[in-house]
Amino acid sequence: MSPEPGVLAPARPRHPPTLAFILLPLALGASAIVAPAATCAGDDPGTGPARSERPLVRLTRSDAWFGFATALGVGAAAFADHDLHRRARATDGDGARRLARAVQPLGAPEVVAPVLLLSYLAGRALDRPALAAASERVGISVAVAGVATGALKLAIGRVRPEDSAAESDSYQPFSGHASFPSGHAALAFATATALDRETRARWVPWVAYPTAALVGWSRARDDKHWASDVVAGAALGAWTAAKTHDALRERARRSGRVGLFLDGGSGTVRAAVRLSF
Repeated sequence: MSPEPGVLAPARPRHPPTLAFILLPLALGASAIVAPAATCAGDDPGTGPARSERPLVRLTRSDAWFGFATALGVGAAAFADHDLHRRARATDGDGARRLARAVQPLGAPEVVAPVLLLSYLAGRALDRPALAAASERVGISVAVAGVATGALKLAIGRVRPEDSAAESDSYQPFSGHASFPSGHAALAFATATALDRETRARWVPWVAYPTAALVGWSRARDDKHWASDVVAGAALGAWTAAKTHDALRERARRSGRVGLFLDGGSGTVRAAVRLSF
């Protein structure tokens, strides 16, 4: 009596994903490079360069822990890529398809860039310098996130699930494959982060970040990315935009600064004006 088809068929071996092997050691090593908060030049006004000479972009303890958490999150998602891919693809109702089509453009550069450009031009045309400056900062922050994401995509060359659904560990560096990290997720979270930094309105993060998360979900649901691609893109976009935006704010604060200094020592009075650009 022959067995039923498939009963004695050996299960396909599941190997730990390569991406997890790469990221988890990096996560464990991140704690070794966490620098004390006061090791950067200029933190001690008596031992380092003047405060105005401090670098615009600084890596701090918080950045190291963010990298640690990101590596753990991406590594964990890589272990569950196949299961999460199957679950995302299962949401195939009419409502899910319409929602995916609606939010997907919010992470597309051909949509985000013109909107920010129009906002900048409107600020200039209507004599609203604050709007123009905010649009410029958001635009630069998003652009830097996009460039960083594109560079990683090119170097890593991970194959998209639509081209290799059975294998999530297919990497072909500099081949044109561009699954890791998700560019849509990176741009969506970069935009959300920059907008959150530009406004004090409490409702903005409650709208911006969930919308960015839906953009990431749409990419997995549309078979364009693995879950680990989305997690990595979201983290990279948010972190890059935050550091860029903070650097632009710091540069604007320094530019055009005027200082008046009076010295009444030795029985004389001296005055000096310092301009910083």
